[in-house]
Amino acid sequence: MNYRIAGIAALSACFIISAASAKEIPIGEAQEKSGLRVGAVYLQPVEIDAPELMRDPKESDFHVEADITAAKDNAWGIEEGLWFPGLVVRYELTRLDDKKTVSGDLVPDIATDGFAYCNNIKLPGAGGAGKYKLTLTVAPPGDNKKQRIARHVDKENGVPEWFKPFSLDYEFTYAGTGKKGAY
Repeated sequence: MNYRIAGIAALSACFIISAASAKEIPIGEAQEKSGLRVGAVYLQPVEIDAPELMRDPKESDFHVEADITAAKDNAWGIEEGLWFPGLVVRYELTRLDDKKTVSGDLVPDIATDGFAYCNNIKLPGAGGAGKYKLTLTVAPPGDNKKQRIARHVDKENGVPEWFKPFSLDYEFTYAGTGKKGAY
């Protein structure tokens, strides 16, 4: 077997696969608050297997993802860097030049890069390229009426109460998503 040809073929396959993945564009810098690390990215609108959970990608400008993980030394014993489950996450997107806004919920989803809180979004106001502010409001699992996470409260294994809801702002310039992948 010609190992050189096999190696080149394997490397080529890696490049083809990575080229087919959607490109994530960071929205500001990740921030830490209340034991969580919260980062945000956008990419082209995506299709999911439960379309009733998200805005139709054909009627959306982009897909936003809030990557929310446990920060180091969080009070609940969740390993640093692991996805933080059960949160209630809302977004508000404001176009800075005309102050038009859109808002809604981000829902849990999973892709090849792991879990995130996401939705497809239609840009507010005139839409298109420009400066925007994304506000993410994060509420704890105890506020999740659809699927609460029980907390141990005994002396041996108990963890403290959940954090209070908080909001974080991210300013960014939207210049489009480009087009990658099959969608």
